[in-house]
Amino acid sequence: MYHKINQYLGKLGRLYAYKSATILTLLIGLILIFTILSPRYSFISYDSLNIILSVSPMIGIITLGMAVLIIAGEFDLSCGSVYAFGSMVVAVLFTNGVNPIIAICVALVLGTLLGWLNGIIVIKTNVSSLLVTLGSMWVYRGIVLVTLGGFTGRYYPDPIFTNLFAGKIFGLPIQFLWLIVIAVLLWLMLEHTHFGNWIFATGSNKWAARSMGVNTNKVKIICFSLLGFLAAFAGVLEVSRISLAFPLAGQMTPLTAISGAVIGGTYLGGGSGTVLGGLFGALVISVLDAGLITLGFSYYYLDIAVGILLIIVAALQMKLKDIKITFK
Repeated sequence: MYHKINQYLGKLGRLYAYKSATILTLLIGLILIFTILSPRYSFISYDSLNIILSVSPMIGIITLGMAVLIIAGEFDLSCGSVYAFGSMVVAVLFTNGVNPIIAICVALVLGTLLGWLNGIIVIKTNVSSLLVTLGSMWVYRGIVLVTLGGFTGRYYPDPIFTNLFAGKIFGLPIQFLWLIVIAVLLWLMLEHTHFGNWIFATGSNKWAARSMGVNTNKVKIICFSLLGFLAAFAGVLEVSRISLAFPLAGQMTPLTAISGAVIGGTYLGGGSGTVLGGLFGALVISVLDAGLITLGFSYYYLDIAVGILLIIVAALQMKLKDIKITFK
């Protein structure tokens, strides 16, 4: 009996050596808590879950891109502005008679270029990415505001395009399926390609990576470009979902994405993290948001909850990162 218990504890210990398992437990725990506390268990109703699965992909996709960039040792505070920029480009081009497919492609290309520009400036000037992207955040947001004149942009394409980015398939919001597809692709890139190894090496110790022949500058620029692409794509999903482009959309997105990545186990110092953890971290924030609203709390309480959770998770990471549990 003792041997079986010891065996079980050993397996459990090995499972929780993976940060993603811990975050998944937190996610499930939050769902259970909100379900129990909500009136008539309404939190797990179809409508509530549908809202979570419809809204969470936008921040989830950006969080995944942010996690990859943080693993490479950099940050991007402009992703929220690129998110608004992507939705603005689609709405403005479509309103002026451009085919939706072309409008979406242009938005994705421009989003990628904005991310690439961030990377180039960081590499060429050797200025902190926080400062560079803080500046570009204001520039990109200003372009959106000037273009839209402070008003919302409308986007009412043929239903086939709306369904492609905001419809349903097998009863699930297609935005969530896009999130899963992107998560799988990023996981394959990080865990099963040489480039993924280069990302981890660059964030862990760029000097050691360079000595092994890794072009760390190129790696960082690609990661910035990737986040720009994903932020613009999230903007495409959002404008397709609500048929409007808001000039002030995504103002808190960078901080939310960084929080989701850190809650998911991504190390702020670079070189450590997982796509799965970033996905779970983003879902934790979405569940917190929906749960607090279901219980009747104001949306502003989400900031308090995420802040407290972020501090706790960061503190636990620092305390537990060197602890090794063994079962003999």
